[in-house]
Amino acid sequence: MSDKTSMSGGKTYNITVYPGPDSTKTYPILLLVHGNGAFRPPFGKQIRDFAESLAKLGYVTAVPGYYVKDIPPELDTEPAPHVPTLAAAIAMVGARKGADPDRLGLIGYSLGAAVAMRYIASDPPKKVKALADFFGPVDATITAAAGKFPPTIIFHNKHDKLVPVANSEELNQALTVEHLFVSPYIELGQPFQHPFKPGGFADTDSQKQTTEWFIKHLPPTKL
Repeated sequence: MSDKTSMSGGKTYNITVYPGPDSTKTYPILLLVHGNGAFRPPFGKQIRDFAESLAKLGYVTAVPGYYVKDIPPELDTEPAPHVPTLAAAIAMVGARKGADPDRLGLIGYSLGAAVAMRYIASDPPKKVKALADFFGPVDATITAAAGKFPPTIIFHNKHDKLVPVANSEELNQALTVEHLFVSPYIELGQPFQHPFKPGGFADTDSQKQTTEWFIKHLPPTKL
């Protein structure tokens, strides 16, 4: 693990990078994009632990921040302003030794999923080879761009009160590529029934299925 920074719009953002297991090899890149709670406990550790476990399989993984000093505002629901920050983080990781910028996958959580999907919608040169959407909000820009999406796996809590499951249902209907909308989980007791409880069934099952999705659609470098 290494804690770095990336620059976007004249501002500095934190990013944690987990390099591939062998410094002599080149690995696909996976970025895990947090929601609008940034890295508040316990969900920051949940994301970083998953990034670390994926790196051990044969990826360069990174967890970029898109708030200065990782301090989120009181309310943030708009993904578009964060797309350039994500693009800068992708460029920064892609320039690292041992990272292949042409083999990129994105895993987004809540607002971070919308940021990842807006990045894909912004028409990058088809760098993104696979996507995992964890309970992300969907808008007209995202659904209009669904035809250019890579293979996508979608997760949601059936009783989500913050980002209704209808968002994932809409995305599922719009996608034309290979995709999987995992049967929504029923997990009560979390804030707004929105994030998955760290270590709970929804968390462990979704991580397992995400790992299998990326191994299939963005194979890791063999150890």
